[in-house]
Amino acid sequence: MTDRPTPPLRPLRTIRLQLWLPLLLLVVSLASMAVLAALQQREHHQALQQFAHQTAHEQLLATRRALETTLRRSDGSGLDAALAPLGLDPSVAHAVFSDDQGMVRAATRFAWRGQAVSSLAQYPGADTTARLAQGSATLLLSADGLQLTALAPVTLHPQASQMRTDKPGMLWLQYDLRPLAQQAQHRLQEQALWLAGVLLLAALLLLGLLHWAVLRPVAALRSAMARIGSGDFEQLPQWRGAGEFADLGHALARMAHRLQDSARSLAEKEQRYRQLSDSAFEAIVLHSNGVIVDANQAADELMAVPPGGLVGLPMLQFVAEHDHPITRLRTGSGAEGLWEVDLRDANGQIIPVECSVRQRHEGAQAVRAVAVRDIRARLAAEAEIRQLAHYDALTGLPNRRFILDQVQQELAEVERHPRRAALAAFNLNAFQGINDSLGMAAGDAVLRTMARRLSALLGPGQTLARVDGDTFALLLTDLGGDLQAASTQAARSIEQLLLAVAEPLEQQGQVLHLSAGAGVVMIPNDSRDPPELLREAETAMHQAKATGDARVRFFAHALQEAASERLALRNDLRLALGSAPAAAQQLLLHYQPQVGADGSLLGVEALVRWQHPRRGLVAPGQFIPEAEASGLIVPLGQWVLEEAVACLQRWQAAGHPWAAQLTMAVNVSPRQFREPDFIARVEDLLAHVDVRALSLELELTESVVADDLEATLEKMQALRRHGLRFALDDFGTGYSSLAYLKRLPIDTLKIDRSFVMDIDAPAKAQGGKRPAVLIDAIVAMAHQLDLRVLAEGVETPTQLAKLVQSGCDIFQGYHFSRPLPEAALAAWATASTPDRAAPPNGAPASACPPVGA
Repeated sequence: MTDRPTPPLRPLRTIRLQLWLPLLLLVVSLASMAVLAALQQREHHQALQQFAHQTAHEQLLATRRALETTLRRSDGSGLDAALAPLGLDPSVAHAVFSDDQGMVRAATRFAWRGQAVSSLAQYPGADTTARLAQGSATLLLSADGLQLTALAPVTLHPQASQMRTDKPGMLWLQYDLRPLAQQAQHRLQEQALWLAGVLLLAALLLLGLLHWAVLRPVAALRSAMARIGSGDFEQLPQWRGAGEFADLGHALARMAHRLQDSARSLAEKEQRYRQLSDSAFEAIVLHSNGVIVDANQAADELMAVPPGGLVGLPMLQFVAEHDHPITRLRTGSGAEGLWEVDLRDANGQIIPVECSVRQRHEGAQAVRAVAVRDIRARLAAEAEIRQLAHYDALTGLPNRRFILDQVQQELAEVERHPRRAALAAFNLNAFQGINDSLGMAAGDAVLRTMARRLSALLGPGQTLARVDGDTFALLLTDLGGDLQAASTQAARSIEQLLLAVAEPLEQQGQVLHLSAGAGVVMIPNDSRDPPELLREAETAMHQAKATGDARVRFFAHALQEAASERLALRNDLRLALGSAPAAAQQLLLHYQPQVGADGSLLGVEALVRWQHPRRGLVAPGQFIPEAEASGLIVPLGQWVLEEAVACLQRWQAAGHPWAAQLTMAVNVSPRQFREPDFIARVEDLLAHVDVRALSLELELTESVVADDLEATLEKMQALRRHGLRFALDDFGTGYSSLAYLKRLPIDTLKIDRSFVMDIDAPAKAQGGKRPAVLIDAIVAMAHQLDLRVLAEGVETPTQLAKLVQSGCDIFQGYHFSRPLPEAALAAWATASTPDRAAPPNGAPASACPPVGA
């Protein structure tokens, strides 16, 4: 069968660019102008929508809030001030606020005030009332898009004779959008002019480029391609028509016919392979019969040779000597896989690498492709991870994990061999003060210095570790003798370290004198768990620190039991503060009356109680310190504050006459007061509970003031602006300072019960001044500073009479009543209020007999 002759190629038609290119450019220009106009119209429409639904809507709501705030807080004299900013806005034609009678109360045009809003020009119309009745803001855009009417109902403040208003007022903002339309028109004209100029310039440049860069190079390109092709010119496609690109088509056809099966294919493959090879992160080497036949750029750089320097060299020349045998074996057997090898570069440096090897055959010759990855960084990172996992980054000492591993090994050793060991824990006393006064960097420097000092004293069988913050652990092994001898030997070694801790240390020009207390647990004992042994040593350490001096204390299980009991108490308290209803019922408040000199009930102090389902009534002295130490005092204090305010609200809502002007005193702990969001919590509470701020008095101790006077003053002033009052609790027992009383916004001084209980003692009964003299001085000073004085712990009529004689203003104690639950306090106050009688002999009669003791 004979091959059919190949039919001739159809001629390709060409066009004249000098004619068609300007026509195409004209069409594109007209289309661009049309698209620009459409986009500008759409942008203008979107701008109007955005102005209406965002700018105008936000402005309408903000103005309404300002008007409602002014109506609530004043007689309405500030309404014009709320509309004044709108008068400065060029887009606002006018702004009008009318009341429920339709009369203008405020407007940006002062001539409109007092007129009926329906008589004003551009009034929205009769459907305004229906729209406002729906209770939402309304935006009306005119059909031509040049006017925007914004309406919103405004809640009016009820008159004195009204409980509420039935009809709202109206806020009417009229926007003139013609400036926006003019701006859009100007932008369209400017953009059209710019586009026309750009298109004109492009047309000129394109026509010039056509003549210069196309017509003239055609002849040169034709001759050049003829030389490149150097082929047969007989079988060429036939072209019809005239045009600049016809000659270029002939030249391209000749070049494609000659090179498409040879040079181009080969060049593309070579370039693709070289590009992939050189862009790889790994070094890639091809070797055959032990000789390198090709290598990429990364391989040259890894082996420290010039580009192409590896080709033709023996592969084993770059393998470390100790890996030659295994490399020859793998190569000879044609093994493939992934393994680690040590290479040696041209400078003799050993480089650990990971090799991935594959083998292929090119005819009878085997070619092995080796991808080499430098793993020095990975090995260094793994070594660093091992270092960080077992050693402290700051001091270089072993860390908690390392010392616990050593303890575990020692536990195994003492089972096999009759010997003893000891684990000690100690930390630096008052180390936090160094961080607070000198900074964290100074604290870190102290820890590093202490680590070097203590490490220099270690002997054989001793391991020192930093386990947490400023806490260190010491493991002593190979202690000889019986338990007594081993304990004595361990105590002596630890005491040497404690003496080293006590040596002076200079930091930032200051000489520091540190101390530490240590706790020790002997190994073996009842505990077989390393973390448990470390906890026992830390428990003994805390007991040693509690004694106040640097000493060594050995662990006893009684210490652990006490610590466990405290932990259980904290956990129960955390549960009581949880959200479960059963748990929330455990906490309750009792209220102790605060009585005036005439026997009237002036206030109550809220005191927290904890009715535990298993422990019974837990004394505040038991759980308050644990709440302070664990941080639970913050949520506990917040619960007390919220419950006390809610109780006061319930009393006032019940209509008790004695509750109308009652003051609720709430204790605030130092830690709770220092919380960053304490002011925000109080503000939020007052906003959600309908109780006058003046009815709430926060009792602060002198320690709050002494810690940071400026911060305390700033926070108290912020709360005082909300109407809260403050009392200084337990005055005279702590950091009493006249500077505090002069600067702080305090309303009441509370004289501690320790002064009141001995007020009738003789002058020398207590080896000092009579408490009555001190009380007289405190009262006189407080009255000079316009402060009220409250005496706590009043239990007898004699004490009450002397306190009245001294000038005290308010009294609190069992003489009047013990702290009572909410209902009992309400019954007490209701029963005592109408029966108040004049006090005999100048002393006030208690509002009711003392209740309990």
